[in-house]
Amino acid sequence: MKVRRLVAAGGGLLLVSLLPGCGLAFEDVEEPRGAPGTEGAAGEAALPEHNVSDAEFLIVVDDGARLSEDCADREVVVTADDAVVVLHGDCGLVRATGRGSTVEVGSADKIVLVGVDNTVSFASGDPEVINQGRNTFVTEGGSARG
Repeated sequence: MKVRRLVAAGGGLLLVSLLPGCGLAFEDVEEPRGAPGTEGAAGEAALPEHNVSDAEFLIVVDDGARLSEDCADREVVVTADDAVVVLHGDCGLVRATGRGSTVEVGSADKIVLVGVDNTVSFASGDPEVINQGRNTFVTEGGSARG
């Protein structure tokens, strides 16, 4: 029995006929323990109950938070709703995942939006932007000092 398979090659389509006994071999591969969706997978990372500000991270979880401070090359995560966060100086990664928040940074290496109705602005630089949110915007400007 012949088996036909459609293969994409070089922008065109090529019809390939495979003869019995010349098929592909598959081997069973064990999934790594703890991989997402497998037994032993770690649960979702727990968010802190209140805002966290340390030498490496600034995590804003308090809804309606209003804060202004130096970013100091930290990673910033804003999961709060309706927060206003002004971060002067250089930030590493800035991630907005909440709803209706405004984040202003002096500069950032990377800005990621995955929430709803968020705006992130940067005063200087050319950050990598990943915008997967809904009704979310990244703009140049804002009141943060670079």
